[in-house]
Amino acid sequence: MRKRLTRALSGLLTAGLALSCLPAASALTGVSGWAQGDVSAAGAAGLIPDSFAPLPAKEPITRAEFCAVALQLYETARETTVKHTKKVYFDDCADPAVNTACEMKLVSGRADGFDPDEPVTRQDLCVILDGVRNACGADEPDEAASADNFPDSGSLRSYAVEAVETMLAAGVIRGVDVSLSSDPEADGRRITVLSPQGTATREQALIMAGRFLDAFEIEPEPEPEPAPDESDSHLTDLIDGLPPINLLMADPVPVAGEKNEKLVEVFGESAARYTEREEAEAHMVEITVPVWTLTAGGEKKASTRTITVHEALADKLEAVFQEIFEGDEQFPIKDAGGYAWRSNARSEHRQGTAIDINYDENMECSIDADGNVTRITCGSYWKPGEDPYSIPAGGDVVRAFAKYGFAWGGDAWTSKRDYMHFSYFGT
Repeated sequence: MRKRLTRALSGLLTAGLALSCLPAASALTGVSGWAQGDVSAAGAAGLIPDSFAPLPAKEPITRAEFCAVALQLYETARETTVKHTKKVYFDDCADPAVNTACEMKLVSGRADGFDPDEPVTRQDLCVILDGVRNACGADEPDEAASADNFPDSGSLRSYAVEAVETMLAAGVIRGVDVSLSSDPEADGRRITVLSPQGTATREQALIMAGRFLDAFEIEPEPEPEPAPDESDSHLTDLIDGLPPINLLMADPVPVAGEKNEKLVEVFGESAARYTEREEAEAHMVEITVPVWTLTAGGEKKASTRTITVHEALADKLEAVFQEIFEGDEQFPIKDAGGYAWRSNARSEHRQGTAIDINYDENMECSIDADGNVTRITCGSYWKPGEDPYSIPAGGDVVRAFAKYGFAWGGDAWTSKRDYMHFSYFGT
């Protein structure tokens, strides 16, 4: 990503234009002198939506506007084009950019909608950027950063802590210098605050998007393979190395339990999902379960994995893994993840009611109306029968989870497949 941004700037410079005098590419009016170079670089990198052209650079960017920036950031980072959805997920916002960003799990709404015209706070800006990072499959920074280093860290909402600290560590967001001159004893001193509830101007938001490109190493989206010749009689011809999924998912394993009963079982009579990280974590426990692993020589060896899950499901999940361990397949498990507080309010991982197994070998992907793979969004592939870590449809793993009420992402939905994913509510 660093190279792409440098090439864009190089082209502008060789055209004989000094960055300090260059107007912001394709957008914004009244760009601050100090910001002109970085805003121009953002424009050259393709981060500025066309709708920004008449907008004042120094005014706060709205939640809907930053969704448009986030989509263009994803497109630039992945060197691809995102097709806008026609679905509407919010009662107060039909903006295709907002709804597409929601569908891609880059953003989530609020209890009463999305509030598209509200200024985006600095903490929510980080949450959206971290959503882009996740969607792009970029690793977190090697070095950690703590919001507690700022005197106003107490005003940072719990749901945004992880995202803010990730962006701090990457250098995408920085502290804000404020003056203490109103304090007669401060004698003109300045301090650096985090200002998580503060807003960002349009030019500041674009600069942060540019820093994101510089901070994270992101692989371009692979070019799709040519469609197979329809005259070919081999039904197992591979699309992106995968068999046509619709031919494999004809008979999903029935899942035990009713969703409404499950909601009450986990959350009580209110059936209300957790909206705050502290509330969720108060209900999480760690379980240690038996698993089979593979040695370097390919031999199976008994081991254990420790997973954080919702306390109400601990016994069931222990039983699930015990059945997998005792199954005829002796299915090997190298990766297993449960609870993780995520920005997407619909994520079952943030409720502790979902499990992911062997992430790389059990990809998440989009599919077309015929059930064929169109885009891999997480992981690398799914090759049951060829890779021992790929989960077979209808095998020991799927049947054990289904017996205790967990749906498999390999056959639960019509618009995507998530072969690593097992969820208690089917989401």
